[in-house]
Amino acid sequence: MTMNFKLYKHVIFDFDETLAKLIVDWPFWHKEIIPIIKKYDASFDENTYLNMYSIHQLINKYGENFRSDYVNFEIATEKKYYRGYKLIEKSFDLLQELHEQNKKLYLLTSNCREVVLPILEELKIADYFSKIVTVDDVKNLKPTPEPFKLIASEPCDKSEFLMIGDSKSDSEFAQNVGIDYLDVSEF
Repeated sequence: MTMNFKLYKHVIFDFDETLAKLIVDWPFWHKEIIPIIKKYDASFDENTYLNMYSIHQLINKYGENFRSDYVNFEIATEKKYYRGYKLIEKSFDLLQELHEQNKKLYLLTSNCREVVLPILEELKIADYFSKIVTVDDVKNLKPTPEPFKLIASEPCDKSEFLMIGDSKSDSEFAQNVGIDYLDVSEF
């Protein structure tokens, strides 16, 4: 797919599965989050598939206390089970190209800052991003439009923004904000 990036002054990147694949022991993550969810819903089915979209639904359902428990859990378990990362070359190359074109770049991730920031620094790209928004920074995660308020704190022309990601929560975030979306599978 060829995309006309000249249309966009601002490009928002997701992190995990977009710029890099985090190597995290996700089965342990799933096993350890179940007791947190069961604290709010004792009948929760342990075999339920969980992703950022379903976590967002749980935050909506159980409110600020659940969100706080989730964020604390996420930070602790990502650090505990993080084993490294694998760079996604095509996305990294695109990031480099957009940086060279002086696009205003942002990172919006549902991962924790303590895992993501050292990777960005190791890759020498942390300073590429005007703003880095992580799970630690927002009350409501993607797909809600709330994280966009941290990216575009002033009124802006949303037609100048593009979100690049890999998931339903990324595409629905873009849709909810009213900006264009490009899935990494399309380039």
